Amino acid sequence: MTWRYRAADATGTWHNGQVDAPGEREAMDLLRARGLWVQELVPHTGASRSLMRWRPAPSLAAPLRTLATLIEAGTSVDRALQFVAQSTTATDPLAAEWTRVAQSVLAGRSLSESLAQSPRLPVHLAASVAAAEASGHLAPVLQQLAAAEERREALQQRLRSALVYPAVLGLASLVATSVILVVVVPQFAALVADAGGQLPLSTRLLLAASTTFVRGGWLVLLAAAGLVWWWFARPRNAEQIERDAARWLRLPVLGGYLRTRDAARYLDTFAVGLRAGVPLLQAMRLARGTVRNAALRAELGAAEPMVRDGGRVAEALRRSLPPLALRLLEAGEASGALAELSERAALAAQQDSEQQVTRLVALVEPILILGFGGLVGLVALALLQAIYSVNAGLT
Repeated sequence: MTWRYRAADATGTWHNGQVDAPGEREAMDLLRARGLWVQELVPHTGASRSLMRWRPAPSLAAPLRTLATLIEAGTSVDRALQFVAQSTTATDPLAAEWTRVAQSVLAGRSLSESLAQSPRLPVHLAASVAAAEASGHLAPVLQQLAAAEERREALQQRLRSALVYPAVLGLASLVATSVILVVVVPQFAALVADAGGQLPLSTRLLLAASTTFVRGGWLVLLAAAGLVWWWFARPRNAEQIERDAARWLRLPVLGGYLRTRDAARYLDTFAVGLRAGVPLLQAMRLARGTVRNAALRAELGAAEPMVRDGGRVAEALRRSLPPLALRLLEAGEASGALAELSERAALAAQQDSEQQVTRLVALVEPILILGFGGLVGLVALALLQAIYSVNAGLT
């Protein structure tokens, strides 16, 4: 069986590829033998990884916060991990991972080594913990990691809440439109046909639309759904994925949100890595791995050689990050407080992404309301014209 993977090596460089193994555990062992820390591992069936892995990301904030609090209170790492594993519910997708990490630490491995061997935990987590263990600041770094995860999860929750009303409104409009075309208009057409008379153009167009929808509308919807599924599930190489991702970034409103959202993720992970003592370039590589958009990820990767050659971080990232974030990074480099100001830049980017979603929702809601209201108005006008025409014919 072939498995597709995304993994990082000891320097933080990301690798994408395929490996042949009979099962997931065997594939993990092969990749670890190559010195890779696996972030994603899925069966290769030709479908897009993003489509196959479409599900809410499991929560890391609560386990990390609990672990940090217990270690700060003087609890040993192995006992703290046992508590985290026992307190994690069986329905949590990461329950088995925390149990495996606890068992690994009990067997004598360090926390960072145990986290690195877990296929479903982020790579930057293990790298930050490794640097914290070396510096002797494990609990504070775990608190920072927990805070970063809490910010991400809070942002995602606010975004989902903001999108509930437009989604419900759009679904209600679709259902109401279907009822009008499938139920109301055919019954009205039967009444008009019994009365006889010449129907106005608007009514004839409405009846034609209703007939077309009843006879073939579901086929059109199925074809559209199949086209969307094919677009996301079609086999693509890295160049095609990056090209498609670049198209998303060029979309008005939505593209700006996607860029700002990923910039916030990048800066947050970058700041946590620096605070943990991760070297600058490795922190940039690990942060790049949290970016979802492939085109933006490539832009961020192109900045790393510039920093390695002595360039400034803010200048190297000028194409990829928002202006306010760049100014904060410049100030951080000048003052020697790059980690602190990177965290502020991440918070600013998160706030900006929330505002962009608010503007997007504010744009979508009136469009949906006006669209559905206009449709109802056109239907009412066509029906009233038909009634007037029939009455005029009878008189």
